[in-house]
Amino acid sequence: MRSIQLWQAGAVLNRSPKGQHMGFDYSLNPYRGCSHACRYCYARESHTYLDLNVAEDFEQKLFVKENLAVRLNAELRKIPLDAVIAIGTATDPYQPLEGHHHLTRQALQLLLESGHPFTVTTKSPLIERDIDLLAAMGARGQVGVHISLLSTDKKVIRALEPGTSPPDRRLATIRRLKAAHIPVGVFVAPIIPGLSDQPDALKALFSAIREAGADWAMTSTTRLSDAIRDYFINQVATIDPKAAAHIRSLYGSSQFVEASYRRVLSRQLDHLYREFQIGRHGPRLHPHRVQEQLEFFEQPHFS
Repeated sequence: MRSIQLWQAGAVLNRSPKGQHMGFDYSLNPYRGCSHACRYCYARESHTYLDLNVAEDFEQKLFVKENLAVRLNAELRKIPLDAVIAIGTATDPYQPLEGHHHLTRQALQLLLESGHPFTVTTKSPLIERDIDLLAAMGARGQVGVHISLLSTDKKVIRALEPGTSPPDRRLATIRRLKAAHIPVGVFVAPIIPGLSDQPDALKALFSAIREAGADWAMTSTTRLSDAIRDYFINQVATIDPKAAAHIRSLYGSSQFVEASYRRVLSRQLDHLYREFQIGRHGPRLHPHRVQEQLEFFEQPHFS
């Protein structure tokens, strides 16, 4: 049974590990746990820190950082204006909880005023609600949006991401963001051996991304930590036992797929990027130096 707990977070901005080129300096996740229930989600492991499990608990025991806006308002003043913030690195900031709690929209309103550059990653069409804010910041070069989509096959999406919107709906979101002049690309991630890595499947996906007007596509393979490896492979086995055995053989006890597989996949992706003329990276983001910025930070927000 689903439960929602209001949580007072001690901090909401998490510093990226030093020495790791993440493409951002801080991450921001308004919610912990995710009802999208993506079987491969590496963030499932974070629930074990709360003595909860990576399976049903991650999907059903959800935490709302009720004080996010107050904390974010305080923390933004302490970081450089050019520090890039990534919203939605662990759980989806537009999962259904957002429709009631509006924490992500509150964060966008604060970023509109502070001027910090940021990205948003989501699978949800709920992001269209915030086109007004995103368009204003897109015009500044302050924001880039990533829509996550690993396949155009509805059966694959339903099996691996049971709580998410179908592929066609996400592609429609890309078109709507693009029409509002908001920089938008796609996370083709994760690419899953035996389920979403077939040449025809990837070609269909890149074709759909191109047709929707996305500005870029970024790809990655599945990362399987010790905490989620068996859970994920067992989930795949209920869909396709052959694919599950293939994944186990490619990963062994490692978090990452073997190098020979990555080399073959890389060549395949290189061809698709050339064929469909899609960029590999999002735009360079820029801070916006807001007039009277110090006055903004001196005022309470969302108290």
